[in-house]
Amino acid sequence: MNWFKKSSTCSHCNTNKTKREFEGRPTCPDCKTKMLLSREPKRICPVDGEVLTKEHSNEIILDRCPKCKGIWLDPGEIEAIKEAAKAEGLALGMVL
Repeated sequence: MNWFKKSSTCSHCNTNKTKREFEGRPTCPDCKTKMLLSREPKRICPVDGEVLTKEHSNEIILDRCPKCKGIWLDPGEIEAIKEAAKAEGLALGMVL
């Protein structure tokens, strides 16, 4: 088992060094987020019908309504938010 993985140049931007892989290729977090954002479908706010905007942080993509400011989560996103908070050492109290 290789405990210390060597950094590779991101295969998408060819500038950032990374130890992470996405779809079997070295991929920096910025490029992974850009790729995931490009695959996200446009969604409509169920409250007021506005097109939701995409916001991202820590490789988590959230859908936010520019009008009512509601945030809409896809399946599994609340768990990803909790994991990101744990990784950052943040307290996990009431999330919503």
